[in-house]
Amino acid sequence: MSESEILELAARQLEAYNRSDVDAFCACFHDAVEVLGEDGAVQKRGMAEFRKGYAAMFADHDAVAATVSARLVLGQHVVEHEQWSRVRRSDGAKLGGEVLVRYTAQGGLIRWVEFLRP
Repeated sequence: MSESEILELAARQLEAYNRSDVDAFCACFHDAVEVLGEDGAVQKRGMAEFRKGYAAMFADHDAVAATVSARLVLGQHVVEHEQWSRVRRSDGAKLGGEVLVRYTAQGGLIRWVEFLRP
């Protein structure tokens, strides 16, 4: 996968995330997607678990948004510094923060996601 292709894939998943479009969002990820925490432990494995988690998050929140303030790309890897926000529907609480996210592609889709939190 070229650097321009992984950058386009990262941008497409971000746009779908910001629309809370679970179908378009999940279409950017490999069926065997794995989401890792900063300790390397798997937090989500496989599309069914991935989709279920994000569908619930989109259903439970309004104004889901993320922006990228910095991006590095090397081969099939993209690392982004993201600022995220959302509003919890149940009580109107405004949530937000920042995170470094590594996306690694395999077979034309994002196969691994790793979140690095402060």
